[in-house]
Amino acid sequence: MSEALRDRRRSWFPWILLGAVLVVALTVGALGSTGPATNEERVQDISRTIKCPECRGETVAESNSGISQQIRIEIAKLVQSGATDDQIRADIGAHYNNAVLLTPTSSGVVGLVWIIPVVALVAALAALVASFRDWGRRTPRHATVADRELVAAAMAQGQSGTGAATVVTDEPPTVP
Repeated sequence: MSEALRDRRRSWFPWILLGAVLVVALTVGALGSTGPATNEERVQDISRTIKCPECRGETVAESNSGISQQIRIEIAKLVQSGATDDQIRADIGAHYNNAVLLTPTSSGVVGLVWIIPVVALVAALAALVASFRDWGRRTPRHATVADRELVAAAMAQGQSGTGAATVVTDEPPTVP
């Protein structure tokens, strides 16, 4: 196996390892939660995502107001009838106004608010990968013969004792 092939494999190893860790983390995040086991837990979870229409800063699960108790009873009836969590939230939102829902919908403009940061993060990571790959391929730059002559002339002028250093710029010299 050639040295170049071995170096190429070594440079890809961290990226492959990072990709594997990312896949495992996303899989655990997506499949790790089994959700509530009983209907009572489901009612409790759903009522935590709906705010009390009368109270300030309290969810239906936390509030003891009459309307919150009615909403919890309504949620329990819908859970017993077999409705999904999203259907229950939509029903409560339609009855009491969507402003009581604490979990945003994933459609329309609100969906963009959730998707744009993820897309920006992926684009930033892709740009970093491209930059690092380009950075690793650059050839080192060496001083040219003209550069060495310029440095030698400056050093000789500095040693001659004139005390005046010549500054090299791209601008034409100005005449006083």
